[in-house]
Amino acid sequence: MNLTRDELSALAIVAIVALLLGGVAGAGAGVLAARQVGGDDDPVAVVATQPPAPTPEPTSAPPTATVEVATPTPEIPTVTGDDAPSGEPLADLVTRINPAVVTVINQQLFEGFSTTGADLLPVGSGTGFVISDDGYIVTNDHVISDSSAIEVIFHDGTSVEGQLVGTDPFTDLAVVKIEGGVPGVVPLGSTAGLRPGDGVVAIGSALGNYTNTVTTGVVSGLGRRLEISSGVASENLIQHDAPINPGNSGGPLFNLSGEVIGVNTYAIHQAADGRYADGLGFAITSETVQQIVAILIAEGRVDRPYFGVSYVELNPVVAIVEGLPVEHGILVTNAPSGGPAREGGIVEGDIITAINGQRIDQEHPFVNLLYQFQPGDTIDVEFYRRATGETVVVQLTLDSRT
Repeated sequence: MNLTRDELSALAIVAIVALLLGGVAGAGAGVLAARQVGGDDDPVAVVATQPPAPTPEPTSAPPTATVEVATPTPEIPTVTGDDAPSGEPLADLVTRINPAVVTVINQQLFEGFSTTGADLLPVGSGTGFVISDDGYIVTNDHVISDSSAIEVIFHDGTSVEGQLVGTDPFTDLAVVKIEGGVPGVVPLGSTAGLRPGDGVVAIGSALGNYTNTVTTGVVSGLGRRLEISSGVASENLIQHDAPINPGNSGGPLFNLSGEVIGVNTYAIHQAADGRYADGLGFAITSETVQQIVAILIAEGRVDRPYFGVSYVELNPVVAIVEGLPVEHGILVTNAPSGGPAREGGIVEGDIITAINGQRIDQEHPFVNLLYQFQPGDTIDVEFYRRATGETVVVQLTLDSRT
């Protein structure tokens, strides 16, 4: 069909108006998020909180056991900007760093699959990377959660058994160790000076089958925050648009010097109204990795403080339903005897509103504020006592979570 110039101009105007209207309508829609991480079939849709924000699914529960190790903490290689190569062709960079990236298989025991008793079966897969010649591998906690055994597969297809060293569900980090030689090691870099627009490379076992898949992109944002479960948020994340898929969890995010600047942990692929989102990947910063991994290797766990309450998060809706005079903080539903909260005078029905002067709200969840402290620290806790209508500040000493 042949169109005149006037007809073509009219069609072009209609198309532009349609695009603009579509953009406005899309911007006003509510949000439902899907976290796609871990194994090769684990996309899960989750409802976002208000104000609308993409909300990944909760991280998995911690493994039933960790391995306490007495091995001295190895020196984790790091690279400064002055030491890093520059102008290296991308294919050469990938060839250099790829051997250190591995596939991690979570195996669990199941009864009844054979006459010999329980069998180890793979239940999910993710990615990891080797950080030292001693065989220490970093991955996500949710990749190896509840594992009975761990298989590590190198980029050339050979596999070895991995031993769980330690895990930290709060940061979604874990360390696995393998014996014998390693095919490669990659250093942890720094995010200091990292800017939106800087190039990045992600390597991971996409869908669990396409091992050592290489994708590229740019840093899209820094200091991002995602609510991962009720009352818990991942903070200070790197947002990037290098494509990552189920199976990429625990995989490294590299800068263009071959330094690991992050660990891929979340991806958002679909909005509440069915719209698809592209290029929304999130990674834990290398600084967090450096800190947590050193503790896990030395101690086998991160000793988080114990406060001693069960609670419900407050928001305006809960406050109206319950007839509460405050709409931020946490409503204590249980304060067991012998716990720090009870020892400090906090009881059921109290509303804790601040810790050390910092207000508890959606931007500052209770758990995130609490985990800034160590067991044995003494903190100021502000709470509202419904029975008397008074605001009280008490000091209490945090215990150690067993």
